[in-house]
Amino acid sequence: MARGIRIERDVLAFLVAVAVSLAATQTARAANKARVELLPSVTAIAPGEPFDVGLQFTMPKEWHIYWKNPITGVAPKVEWHLPDGFSASETRFPLPKRKTTSGVISNLLGNDPVLMVTITPPANLATSKPVNIRGDFKWLVCKEQCLMESQSVSTSLPVVADKTAIKTANERVLKRARRALPVPAKRAKYLSAVKASLGNGKLAPESTFDIVLDVSIRKGFHIQSNKPLIEGLVPTDVFLNPNEPLFFDPAIFPEPKIRNMPGVGKLSEFAGNIKIRIPVEADTELPGDSLTIGGVLVYQACNEQGTCFPKTGAEWSLDVPITLASGPTPGEKLAAANDARGEPQSPPPVAAEVDPQDGTAPPAQEKTAESTPPALASESGGIAAFLESLGLPGLLLGCFLYGLVLNATPCVLPLLSIKIMGFVQQARESRKRTTMLGLSFGVGVVLFFVVLGLLASRGTNILQFPTAVIALGAIVMALALSMLGVYTLQAPSAATKLDANLKREGLAASFGKGLLAPVLGFACTGPFLAGAFGWATQQEPKVAILGFLSAGIGMAFPYVLLGANPNWLSFVPKPGQWMITFERIMGFFLLGMVIWLIHPLITHIGAEGLEWTLGFFVAVAMACWVLGKVNLMMEKGVQWRYRGTAAAIVVISGFLIYGIAYPIGQAVEREKAHRMAPSTGSTSWAYHEIPWKTWSETAVRETVLAGSVVFVDFTSAYCTNCKVNKKTAIYTDAAMNKMQELNVVPFQADFTDGDPIVFEALQKHGRAGPPLNLVYAPGKPDQPIVLRTLLGTPGYLVEKLEEAAPDRLASAPTS
Repeated sequence: MARGIRIERDVLAFLVAVAVSLAATQTARAANKARVELLPSVTAIAPGEPFDVGLQFTMPKEWHIYWKNPITGVAPKVEWHLPDGFSASETRFPLPKRKTTSGVISNLLGNDPVLMVTITPPANLATSKPVNIRGDFKWLVCKEQCLMESQSVSTSLPVVADKTAIKTANERVLKRARRALPVPAKRAKYLSAVKASLGNGKLAPESTFDIVLDVSIRKGFHIQSNKPLIEGLVPTDVFLNPNEPLFFDPAIFPEPKIRNMPGVGKLSEFAGNIKIRIPVEADTELPGDSLTIGGVLVYQACNEQGTCFPKTGAEWSLDVPITLASGPTPGEKLAAANDARGEPQSPPPVAAEVDPQDGTAPPAQEKTAESTPPALASESGGIAAFLESLGLPGLLLGCFLYGLVLNATPCVLPLLSIKIMGFVQQARESRKRTTMLGLSFGVGVVLFFVVLGLLASRGTNILQFPTAVIALGAIVMALALSMLGVYTLQAPSAATKLDANLKREGLAASFGKGLLAPVLGFACTGPFLAGAFGWATQQEPKVAILGFLSAGIGMAFPYVLLGANPNWLSFVPKPGQWMITFERIMGFFLLGMVIWLIHPLITHIGAEGLEWTLGFFVAVAMACWVLGKVNLMMEKGVQWRYRGTAAAIVVISGFLIYGIAYPIGQAVEREKAHRMAPSTGSTSWAYHEIPWKTWSETAVRETVLAGSVVFVDFTSAYCTNCKVNKKTAIYTDAAMNKMQELNVVPFQADFTDGDPIVFEALQKHGRAGPPLNLVYAPGKPDQPIVLRTLLGTPGYLVEKLEEAAPDRLASAPTS
């Protein structure tokens, strides 16, 4: 069997060589499809101090490069040109994806992968001049055709004598890149052990034998089988490292456990202890006395509540001695080597450890009933539990109802009222007109929700980006000024031609309001979508988009319905002066909405940045006033001069403020560094304040193991429910007094900027956004009590704090 694969690979190697030769010729005449960029992890280097370099590939959608053992294809290669004394480690690859086309197997890397290399400078490195690091890269990039491409990339870094002067660089990209790398088997998440051993046979020239992987899955978890029954789940697979003298057959997996989950369907899973067998055939010549066989076990773990975690990879390796015809068997030789070192032949399983790369620990085997809520799970049964029991149809129905209810929120209500007012004005005109306007508004709503679904599938919230917050605030303020009579919104000429027979509101204006409506609604109700976002991050993008598409249809439904049947609004008073008054009132409501929208900027870019933003909004208001001077009786040239002046005011003021006076990028980095700086907190609870410490997994674990009760608050500047929790439960006399009584150590994790490490911690507990509150009992860092989303009253928080420290409560002095 392996011999057949060996012959097939020889043929494939020849075909790949021909394809590469042809591709090289084509590449010489065309620009690269893929590009590579060097991303150093530091701003400077110090003598003898290693640092990482990320090799970030960027390529068009659906194109891919290859893993280090491509099977069919060519792995990326780099030739380093380093100064004397420098050394570069072996390139570390992220987890691959297997693709089979007409029986041909390839191990691929897509979605702009980042490879990692560690570079070590010499200990005697001079600090007199910067160091240039250059690499010549070659790779094969494929879609329907394959192109052999190359690129030389370099970066220059200064040398400093004091390593404390070094700052981190490209932190966000490299954090994600490190998390995409496989981890050593003993630190594999959700697994107790991954051990490799020699099975049947022995390693000798032209021999056949087995490598056996013993995988122990932690109690309370399971992993997907090698053939999941539901699309979107990640199959368990074994990827072998390159090993020239050996030929590997596909891994042989045990029989999976099939179970039926209501509303989801049949699942194919592995649980407990499993054995995976990999047949191997050796070549006719084997170099040296032993060979190292290794690879990566790729799997997706889920807990018993139904929450599935991101794809994970565990590295394993095994040193196998080469046996001659008259020599000892591999088992005897291994036993002798182990006896000589005083080691057991079968080491016990190694418990999962904390990963120092990201500070995360695997979830505990035993948790309280509230510890890990499943994605989209309801906290109190009722209609939410019923919808959850229906599976995907129930989820889509719930999303539709969410979008429908969104129209009644204080954020959307002003815009809804304006739209209904427009329907009242148009109710006595043609049904075709009102139907077109209703549909255009609905298309705007649905389009935004589709974009929101894409963002949700990546755990992204638009309010995490200060530029988006500023732009959104400026748009809402411009709309408010229009309603207050400062100027009149007019569609551009292209929209006017498109809507030539329609008066007042045009299709473009209606479409724009449709885009704005869910933005405003999401600002109010976004915190309630934590479960949906948690679900979306674990699905294929198309499934996440389907859920948010249903929400968009739900929100757009009443507008489209009323547009098609405007006579249903006959109960509304006839148009008159009251509509102007109502419009002015709604304008003031929208100005209040602007205040709510921009308040996260205090966290994003600081109080000074918020002041500059208010100045920018004054310039926007001036531009709106200039725009209001446009009169349709003017000549076209005069009209466009006014419009150009208005646009220039916005662009120039934005450049002067955010490009020169207060650079927004620097402000974001400065405020983020301030928030992320280690903090020990104040020493008192005076002035009704809580002495928060900056959260990290490591700091919390150390504090809990030291014997303290720990309270963790995951929050963000744009989270309405977080503020509600602080007002009603956390910053209350009862809760704060109880924290002091129990000597609770409070930690706070800020998700305002969408920090990936904070996001990973949220995902571990079934959330994709704050609020999330945890209480740790002394000595139990892996068994936090997960509090409900809305704490409600201080009594609930006090109860959970007492639950975590009953011994301290019993020993407390009584009055």
